[in-house]
Amino acid sequence: MIKILTGWSDKGGSTFAFIRLTNALNDAGYETILYGPHDWHLDKCKSDKLDNFKPKSDDKLIVHFLNPSERPPVDKVILNCHEKDVFEVGRVIPFWDECVFLNEKQRKYHASYRGTYTTIPNLKEPLPKSVKVEGAEKCAGIIGSIDVNKQTHISILRAINDGYEKVYIFGNVTNPEFYENEVKPVIMENIDKVEEIGFMSDKEKMYSMVDAVYLSSKSEVANLVKDECETNGTKFFGNHATNHDVKDLTNDEIINEWIKLLEL
Repeated sequence: MIKILTGWSDKGGSTFAFIRLTNALNDAGYETILYGPHDWHLDKCKSDKLDNFKPKSDDKLIVHFLNPSERPPVDKVILNCHEKDVFEVGRVIPFWDECVFLNEKQRKYHASYRGTYTTIPNLKEPLPKSVKVEGAEKCAGIIGSIDVNKQTHISILRAINDGYEKVYIFGNVTNPEFYENEVKPVIMENIDKVEEIGFMSDKEKMYSMVDAVYLSSKSEVANLVKDECETNGTKFFGNHATNHDVKDLTNDEIINEWIKLLEL
């Protein structure tokens, strides 16, 4: 069995990526289960709580954002890194057989890691072409966690300065201090133009509401929102941090990369 173990399974890019990978591997006929410490992922794929994980000798593990004290007693262990500085691979005593980064840009952030590796991008969500609601051409969206790295306040101002009459914020506050000090004042100064929606699971509806999406992150590894905009035809306005080169692979090709790596 393939078991994906993650140290973070609440709302976030890596969780979305692992849910898609779990579902895709199961659809391809390879029994896969996602284990995580939070509850949010439990009804979105074949999954369980991380505390319930029990290794078996023939298991193949994909491990993310965890640092076990020793290699689990299983057939194969793959470290799948989705982070930059919050999980420095070079500082971790290797417990894995293979290391997977999302792209070469991310790999360069882990320069202290001298081991072998490969790159496999995230699966893309097959969103249909976005059908915009009436008035969407006047609206912009900001999608993602409201935190220091995303610089949500800058995205709001960019959208307003570009002439959008309404800016929707789709995301949860993950840094309350940043929200109070930086984001809330900008919202209050533009109270008639900014609306806080919160996290929205219905992505077709979310993208139907906006003409464009803004992202002003300090750093990004592989932003899923950019991929979603390219897939559904929504304008995307990023910055230097959102430019990343990834392997140009179809979802089927990405799954085949995993199948080969897992030696299935």
